[in-house]
Amino acid sequence: MLQRTIYFLSLVLCCASANAQWDSVVGSVATIGETNEHWVSVRGRDTAFLIDGDAGEVKGTLILSRFSPAVRPHMSENKIYAYGSYYSRTYYGDREDVVLIFDASTTKPIGEIELPPKSAGIGHSGMIGLLKDKFLSVWNITPATSFSVTNIQTNEFITEIATPGCAMIYPIEDGYIMPCTDGTVQYIELTDEGMETERTRSDVFFNALEDPILDYAVQMGDEGWMFMSMEGLIFEVTVENGRVLVTEPWSINPITNGEVDINGVTRLNDDDWRIGGRQAFAYNHATGYLMTVMHKGGGQETFEDAGTEVWAFNVKTQRRGYRLEAEGSDTISSVQLTADENPLMILAGSDGIKIHDPASGKKLREVNVSGSLIQNLYE
Repeated sequence: MLQRTIYFLSLVLCCASANAQWDSVVGSVATIGETNEHWVSVRGRDTAFLIDGDAGEVKGTLILSRFSPAVRPHMSENKIYAYGSYYSRTYYGDREDVVLIFDASTTKPIGEIELPPKSAGIGHSGMIGLLKDKFLSVWNITPATSFSVTNIQTNEFITEIATPGCAMIYPIEDGYIMPCTDGTVQYIELTDEGMETERTRSDVFFNALEDPILDYAVQMGDEGWMFMSMEGLIFEVTVENGRVLVTEPWSINPITNGEVDINGVTRLNDDDWRIGGRQAFAYNHATGYLMTVMHKGGGQETFEDAGTEVWAFNVKTQRRGYRLEAEGSDTISSVQLTADENPLMILAGSDGIKIHDPASGKKLREVNVSGSLIQNLYE
Protein backbone atom coordinates (compact mmCIF):
# COMPACT_ATOMS: atom_id res chain seq x y z
CA MET A 1 0.00 0.00 0.00
CA LEU A 2 2.77 2.44 0.92
CA GLN A 3 4.62 1.85 -2.31
CA ARG A 4 1.45 2.48 -4.35
CA THR A 5 0.67 5.70 -2.47
CA ILE A 6 4.14 7.14 -3.05
CA TYR A 7 3.76 6.48 -6.77
CA PHE A 8 0.33 8.14 -6.73
CA LEU A 9 1.66 11.25 -4.99
CA SER A 10 4.47 11.58 -7.49
CA LEU A 11 1.90 11.83 -10.27
CA VAL A 12 0.18 14.73 -8.58
CA LEU A 13 2.99 16.71 -7.07
CA CYS A 14 5.98 15.91 -9.26
CA CYS A 15 8.94 17.32 -7.41
CA ALA A 16 7.11 19.14 -4.57
CA SER A 17 7.03 18.12 -0.96
CA ALA A 18 5.11 14.86 -0.65
CA ASN A 19 2.24 16.17 1.48
CA ALA A 20 2.24 19.86 0.47
CA GLN A 21 -1.16 19.76 -1.23
CA TRP A 22 -2.85 17.23 1.03
CA ASP A 23 -5.06 17.94 4.00
CA SER A 24 -4.07 14.86 5.99
CA VAL A 25 -2.50 11.44 5.81
CA VAL A 26 -4.25 8.49 7.46
CA GLY A 27 -1.86 5.57 7.81
CA SER A 28 -0.29 5.23 4.38
CA VAL A 29 -3.28 6.60 2.41
CA ALA A 30 -3.37 10.30 1.55
CA THR A 31 -6.70 12.16 1.67
CA ILE A 32 -7.57 15.15 -0.47
CA GLY A 33 -9.37 17.09 2.26
CA GLU A 34 -12.71 18.86 2.17
CA THR A 35 -14.30 19.39 -1.24
CA ASN A 36 -17.00 21.82 -2.38
CA GLU A 37 -19.00 22.86 -5.44
CA HIS A 38 -15.98 24.60 -7.00
CA TRP A 39 -14.17 21.31 -7.48
CA VAL A 40 -14.03 19.86 -10.99
CA SER A 41 -12.39 16.95 -12.74
CA VAL A 42 -10.41 17.40 -15.94
CA ARG A 43 -9.82 14.28 -17.99
CA GLY A 44 -6.47 13.81 -19.64
CA ARG A 45 -5.50 10.80 -21.74
CA ASP A 46 -5.86 8.13 -19.07
CA THR A 47 -6.04 10.32 -15.98
CA ALA A 48 -8.68 12.52 -14.36
CA PHE A 49 -7.24 15.46 -12.40
CA LEU A 50 -9.31 16.64 -9.43
CA ILE A 51 -8.96 20.42 -9.24
CA ASP A 52 -9.89 22.83 -6.46
CA GLY A 53 -11.13 25.80 -8.50
CA ASP A 54 -10.77 28.27 -5.62
CA ALA A 55 -7.14 27.35 -4.99
CA GLY A 56 -6.30 26.68 -8.63
CA GLU A 57 -4.53 23.46 -7.65
CA VAL A 58 -4.64 19.78 -8.56
CA LYS A 59 -5.55 17.94 -5.37
CA GLY A 60 -5.69 14.37 -6.63
CA THR A 61 -5.76 12.09 -9.65
CA LEU A 62 -7.83 9.13 -10.80
CA ILE A 63 -5.98 6.55 -12.87
CA LEU A 64 -8.33 5.47 -15.67
CA SER A 65 -8.05 3.24 -18.72
CA ARG A 66 -6.98 4.60 -22.10
CA PHE A 67 -10.61 4.18 -23.17
CA SER A 68 -12.37 5.97 -20.29
CA PRO A 69 -14.51 8.77 -21.75
CA ALA A 70 -15.70 10.46 -18.55
CA VAL A 71 -16.23 10.18 -14.82
CA ARG A 72 -19.46 10.37 -12.83
CA PRO A 73 -19.08 11.74 -9.27
CA HIS A 74 -21.43 10.57 -6.53
CA MET A 75 -20.15 12.77 -3.74
CA SER A 76 -23.06 12.14 -1.35
CA GLU A 77 -21.74 8.58 -1.16
CA ASN A 78 -18.09 9.70 -1.26
CA LYS A 79 -17.53 7.83 -4.52
CA ILE A 80 -16.53 8.63 -8.08
CA TYR A 81 -17.40 6.30 -10.93
CA ALA A 82 -15.86 5.82 -14.36
CA TYR A 83 -15.62 2.98 -16.83
CA GLY A 84 -13.01 1.69 -19.18
CA SER A 85 -11.75 -1.04 -21.46
CA TYR A 86 -8.61 -3.05 -20.80
CA TYR A 87 -6.75 -5.36 -23.17
CA SER A 88 -4.60 -8.28 -22.10
CA ARG A 89 -1.74 -6.97 -24.29
CA THR A 90 -2.33 -3.27 -23.50
CA TYR A 91 -3.46 -2.32 -27.02
CA TYR A 92 -4.79 -5.68 -28.23
CA GLY A 93 -5.75 -9.13 -26.99
CA ASP A 94 -8.68 -10.16 -24.82
CA ARG A 95 -10.88 -7.21 -23.86
CA GLU A 96 -12.44 -6.59 -20.46
CA ASP A 97 -14.86 -3.70 -19.75
CA VAL A 98 -15.59 -2.59 -16.19
CA VAL A 99 -17.18 0.17 -14.17
CA LEU A 100 -14.45 1.65 -11.98
CA ILE A 101 -15.30 2.71 -8.42
CA PHE A 102 -13.07 5.18 -6.56
CA ASP A 103 -13.06 6.45 -2.99
CA ALA A 104 -13.54 10.22 -3.39
CA SER A 105 -11.49 10.99 -0.26
CA THR A 106 -8.36 9.12 -1.29
CA THR A 107 -8.93 8.63 -5.07
CA LYS A 108 -8.06 4.98 -4.40
CA PRO A 109 -9.85 2.36 -6.57
CA ILE A 110 -12.13 0.35 -4.31
CA GLY A 111 -14.20 -1.82 -6.65
CA GLU A 112 -15.24 -2.84 -10.16
CA ILE A 113 -18.39 -4.04 -11.94
CA GLU A 114 -17.86 -6.23 -14.99
CA LEU A 115 -19.62 -5.07 -18.19
CA PRO A 116 -20.25 -6.59 -21.62
CA PRO A 117 -17.22 -5.60 -23.78
CA LYS A 118 -19.19 -3.05 -25.82
CA SER A 119 -18.73 0.31 -24.08
CA ALA A 120 -17.87 3.40 -26.13
CA GLY A 121 -14.64 5.19 -25.32
CA ILE A 122 -14.88 8.26 -27.54
CA GLY A 123 -14.59 10.91 -24.80
CA HIS A 124 -17.93 12.36 -23.78
CA SER A 125 -19.74 12.96 -20.48
CA GLY A 126 -23.04 11.74 -21.98
CA MET A 127 -21.68 8.21 -22.14
CA ILE A 128 -22.17 7.51 -18.45
CA GLY A 129 -25.24 8.37 -16.38
CA LEU A 130 -26.18 8.02 -12.70
CA LEU A 131 -29.90 7.55 -12.02
CA LYS A 132 -31.72 7.73 -8.66
CA ASP A 133 -28.52 7.03 -6.70
CA LYS A 134 -28.94 3.41 -7.67
CA PHE A 135 -28.27 2.77 -11.36
CA LEU A 136 -25.13 3.62 -13.27
CA SER A 137 -25.48 3.12 -17.01
CA VAL A 138 -22.84 3.06 -19.74
CA TRP A 139 -23.42 3.78 -23.41
CA ASN A 140 -22.32 1.14 -25.95
CA ILE A 141 -21.53 1.20 -29.67
CA THR A 142 -20.48 -1.91 -31.60
CA PRO A 143 -21.62 -0.13 -34.04
CA ALA A 144 -25.11 -1.04 -32.80
CA THR A 145 -26.08 1.35 -30.00
CA SER A 146 -27.31 0.34 -26.56
CA PHE A 147 -26.60 1.01 -22.91
CA SER A 148 -25.61 -1.29 -20.05
CA VAL A 149 -27.31 -0.84 -16.67
CA THR A 150 -25.55 -1.63 -13.39
CA ASN A 151 -26.80 -1.51 -9.80
CA ILE A 152 -24.23 0.42 -7.74
CA GLN A 153 -25.87 -0.60 -4.47
CA THR A 154 -25.16 -4.28 -5.15
CA ASN A 155 -22.30 -3.75 -7.67
CA GLU A 156 -23.99 -5.96 -10.27
CA PHE A 157 -24.56 -5.74 -14.01
CA ILE A 158 -28.33 -5.84 -14.65
CA THR A 159 -29.12 -5.69 -18.35
CA GLU A 160 -28.34 -4.22 -21.77
CA ILE A 161 -31.01 -2.08 -23.46
CA ALA A 162 -30.92 -1.66 -27.25
CA THR A 163 -31.31 1.91 -28.57
CA PRO A 164 -31.10 1.78 -32.40
CA GLY A 165 -30.56 5.23 -33.94
CA CYS A 166 -30.16 6.99 -30.56
CA ALA A 167 -27.00 8.00 -28.71
CA MET A 168 -25.81 9.13 -25.26
CA ILE A 169 -27.67 8.72 -21.96
CA TYR A 170 -28.89 11.69 -19.92
CA PRO A 171 -30.65 10.81 -16.61
CA ILE A 172 -34.01 12.43 -15.92
CA GLU A 173 -37.05 11.44 -13.84
CA ASP A 174 -37.06 7.60 -13.81
CA GLY A 175 -34.93 6.97 -16.89
CA TYR A 176 -32.71 8.42 -19.59
CA ILE A 177 -33.24 10.69 -22.59
CA MET A 178 -31.26 10.21 -25.81
CA PRO A 179 -31.11 12.29 -29.03
CA CYS A 180 -32.01 10.26 -32.13
CA THR A 181 -31.23 10.49 -35.83
CA ASP A 182 -34.92 10.89 -36.77
CA GLY A 183 -34.95 14.37 -35.19
CA THR A 184 -36.48 13.37 -31.85
CA VAL A 185 -35.38 12.76 -28.27
CA GLN A 186 -36.20 9.34 -26.82
CA TYR A 187 -37.07 8.66 -23.16
CA ILE A 188 -36.55 5.19 -21.70
CA GLU A 189 -38.06 4.66 -18.26
CA LEU A 190 -36.63 2.04 -15.91
CA THR A 191 -38.29 0.00 -13.19
CA ASP A 192 -37.01 -0.12 -9.62
CA GLU A 193 -35.10 -3.23 -10.72
CA GLY A 194 -33.35 -1.39 -13.57
CA MET A 195 -35.31 -2.96 -16.43
CA GLU A 196 -36.99 -1.05 -19.26
CA THR A 197 -40.66 -0.39 -18.62
CA GLU A 198 -41.64 2.27 -21.18
CA ARG A 199 -40.19 4.04 -24.22
CA THR A 200 -41.53 7.32 -25.67
CA ARG A 201 -40.30 10.01 -28.07
CA SER A 202 -40.69 13.74 -28.53
CA ASP A 203 -42.10 15.30 -31.66
CA VAL A 204 -39.55 15.88 -34.42
CA PHE A 205 -37.78 19.17 -33.69
CA PHE A 206 -34.56 19.10 -35.76
CA ASN A 207 -33.33 17.81 -39.11
CA ALA A 208 -30.24 15.63 -38.76
CA LEU A 209 -29.15 16.38 -42.36
CA GLU A 210 -29.71 20.15 -42.33
CA ASP A 211 -29.02 21.25 -38.74
CA PRO A 212 -28.34 18.37 -36.34
CA ILE A 213 -28.14 18.91 -32.61
CA LEU A 214 -24.89 18.16 -30.84
CA ASP A 215 -25.05 14.89 -28.90
CA TYR A 216 -23.43 16.76 -25.98
CA ALA A 217 -26.08 18.23 -23.63
CA VAL A 218 -25.93 20.21 -20.38
CA GLN A 219 -28.12 19.84 -17.32
CA MET A 220 -30.70 22.46 -16.29
CA GLY A 221 -30.73 21.73 -12.58
CA ASP A 222 -33.25 18.96 -11.93
CA GLU A 223 -35.62 20.22 -14.62
CA GLY A 224 -34.16 18.83 -17.82
CA TRP A 225 -31.38 19.09 -20.37
CA MET A 226 -30.29 21.76 -22.84
CA PHE A 227 -29.28 20.83 -26.38
CA MET A 228 -27.76 23.04 -29.08
CA SER A 229 -27.75 22.63 -32.85
CA MET A 230 -24.70 23.14 -35.01
CA GLU A 231 -26.20 26.40 -36.27
CA GLY A 232 -26.60 27.69 -32.71
CA LEU A 233 -30.26 26.96 -31.88
CA ILE A 234 -30.97 26.30 -28.19
CA PHE A 235 -33.56 23.68 -27.17
CA GLU A 236 -34.67 22.74 -23.64
CA VAL A 237 -35.88 19.17 -23.12
CA THR A 238 -37.98 18.05 -20.15
CA VAL A 239 -40.08 15.00 -19.24
CA GLU A 240 -43.56 15.39 -17.73
CA ASN A 241 -45.73 12.39 -16.91
CA GLY A 242 -43.70 10.26 -19.30
CA ARG A 243 -44.01 12.76 -22.19
CA VAL A 244 -40.90 14.32 -23.73
CA LEU A 245 -41.36 18.06 -24.23
CA VAL A 246 -39.11 20.37 -26.26
CA THR A 247 -39.24 24.18 -26.17
CA GLU A 248 -39.25 26.45 -29.19
CA PRO A 249 -35.62 27.32 -29.98
CA TRP A 250 -33.77 30.59 -29.76
CA SER A 251 -30.53 31.42 -31.53
CA ILE A 252 -27.12 32.53 -30.29
CA ASN A 253 -26.64 34.02 -33.80
CA PRO A 254 -29.91 35.92 -34.38
CA ILE A 255 -30.62 38.27 -37.28
CA THR A 256 -30.75 41.53 -35.34
CA ASN A 257 -31.75 44.16 -37.94
CA GLY A 258 -29.79 46.81 -36.09
CA GLU A 259 -31.30 46.21 -32.64
CA VAL A 260 -29.70 47.97 -29.67
CA ASP A 261 -28.72 45.94 -26.60
CA ILE A 262 -29.28 46.93 -22.97
CA ASN A 263 -26.00 48.89 -23.00
CA GLY A 264 -27.04 50.97 -25.99
CA VAL A 265 -24.70 49.15 -28.37
CA THR A 266 -25.97 48.16 -31.80
CA ARG A 267 -26.10 44.38 -32.09
CA LEU A 268 -24.44 43.01 -35.21
CA ASN A 269 -25.23 39.81 -37.04
CA ASP A 270 -22.65 37.11 -36.25
CA ASP A 271 -23.36 34.64 -39.01
CA ASP A 272 -19.67 33.99 -39.66
CA TRP A 273 -19.13 32.69 -36.13
CA ARG A 274 -19.80 29.08 -35.24
CA ILE A 275 -19.97 27.06 -32.03
CA GLY A 276 -17.35 24.31 -31.68
CA GLY A 277 -14.95 22.44 -29.45
CA ARG A 278 -14.90 19.21 -27.47
CA GLN A 279 -17.23 20.66 -24.82
CA ALA A 280 -18.88 23.47 -26.72
CA PHE A 281 -21.21 25.08 -24.18
CA ALA A 282 -21.99 25.25 -20.47
CA TYR A 283 -24.99 26.37 -18.44
CA ASN A 284 -25.54 27.38 -14.82
CA HIS A 285 -29.18 26.99 -13.80
CA ALA A 286 -28.94 29.14 -10.66
CA THR A 287 -27.79 32.26 -12.54
CA GLY A 288 -29.01 31.62 -16.09
CA TYR A 289 -25.46 31.97 -17.46
CA LEU A 290 -24.79 30.23 -20.77
CA MET A 291 -21.25 30.09 -22.19
CA THR A 292 -20.38 29.01 -25.73
CA VAL A 293 -17.01 28.26 -27.34
CA MET A 294 -16.87 30.05 -30.71
CA HIS A 295 -14.61 30.06 -33.76
CA LYS A 296 -14.86 32.14 -36.91
CA GLY A 297 -15.67 30.64 -40.30
CA GLY A 298 -16.19 27.14 -41.60
CA GLY A 299 -19.22 24.92 -42.02
CA GLN A 300 -20.85 22.29 -39.86
CA GLU A 301 -17.88 20.00 -40.37
CA THR A 302 -15.90 22.29 -38.01
CA PHE A 303 -18.13 21.48 -35.01
CA GLU A 304 -15.17 20.09 -33.03
CA ASP A 305 -12.71 22.85 -33.96
CA ALA A 306 -11.32 24.74 -30.98
CA GLY A 307 -12.50 28.29 -30.39
CA THR A 308 -10.81 31.66 -30.13
CA GLU A 309 -13.59 33.27 -28.09
CA VAL A 310 -16.16 32.47 -25.40
CA TRP A 311 -19.55 34.18 -25.64
CA ALA A 312 -21.53 34.81 -22.46
CA PHE A 313 -25.34 34.81 -22.57
CA ASN A 314 -28.19 35.28 -20.13
CA VAL A 315 -30.75 32.57 -20.90
CA LYS A 316 -33.51 34.58 -19.18
CA THR A 317 -33.12 37.46 -21.65
CA GLN A 318 -31.60 35.37 -24.48
CA ARG A 319 -29.05 38.14 -24.97
CA ARG A 320 -25.27 38.05 -25.15
CA GLY A 321 -23.48 39.92 -22.40
CA TYR A 322 -19.84 39.86 -23.55
CA ARG A 323 -17.28 38.19 -25.76
CA LEU A 324 -14.09 36.87 -24.15
CA GLU A 325 -11.07 36.48 -26.44
CA ALA A 326 -8.51 33.74 -25.87
CA GLU A 327 -5.12 35.01 -24.75
CA GLY A 328 -2.40 35.26 -27.39
CA SER A 329 -2.26 32.13 -29.55
CA ASP A 330 -4.26 30.05 -27.06
CA THR A 331 -7.35 28.23 -28.28
CA ILE A 332 -10.27 26.95 -26.20
CA SER A 333 -11.60 23.41 -26.54
CA SER A 334 -13.96 23.13 -23.54
CA VAL A 335 -15.98 25.31 -21.18
CA GLN A 336 -17.68 24.44 -17.90
CA LEU A 337 -19.60 26.34 -15.22
CA THR A 338 -19.77 25.06 -11.67
CA ALA A 339 -23.35 24.41 -10.52
CA ASP A 340 -23.58 26.71 -7.48
CA GLU A 341 -25.07 30.20 -7.11
CA ASN A 342 -21.63 31.85 -7.32
CA PRO A 343 -20.12 29.80 -10.14
CA LEU A 344 -16.68 29.65 -11.63
CA MET A 345 -16.09 29.33 -15.37
CA ILE A 346 -13.42 26.76 -16.24
CA LEU A 347 -11.78 26.81 -19.68
CA ALA A 348 -9.59 24.06 -21.12
CA GLY A 349 -7.36 25.08 -23.98
CA SER A 350 -4.04 24.67 -25.69
CA ASP A 351 -2.39 26.56 -22.83
CA GLY A 352 -3.80 24.58 -19.89
CA ILE A 353 -6.75 25.22 -17.57
CA LYS A 354 -7.91 28.78 -16.85
CA ILE A 355 -10.47 29.82 -14.26
CA HIS A 356 -12.63 32.92 -14.79
CA ASP A 357 -15.41 34.88 -13.14
CA PRO A 358 -18.38 34.21 -15.47
CA ALA A 359 -20.17 37.44 -14.53
CA SER A 360 -17.36 39.64 -15.85
CA GLY A 361 -15.11 37.27 -17.78
CA LYS A 362 -12.13 38.25 -15.60
CA LYS A 363 -9.42 35.60 -15.32
CA LEU A 364 -8.84 34.55 -11.72
CA ARG A 365 -6.14 31.90 -11.89
CA GLU A 366 -4.52 29.15 -13.99
CA VAL A 367 -3.81 25.45 -13.46
CA ASN A 368 -0.94 23.87 -15.34
CA VAL A 369 -2.50 20.59 -16.47
CA SER A 370 -3.48 19.33 -19.90
CA GLY A 371 -6.96 17.93 -20.50
CA SER A 372 -10.14 18.43 -22.47
CA LEU A 373 -13.27 17.24 -20.65
CA ILE A 374 -14.27 19.28 -17.57
CA GLN A 375 -16.88 17.90 -15.17
CA ASN A 376 -18.33 19.19 -11.92
CA LEU A 377 -17.83 17.07 -8.84
CA TYR A 378 -21.12 18.47 -7.55
CA GLU A 379 -24.10 18.87 -9.90
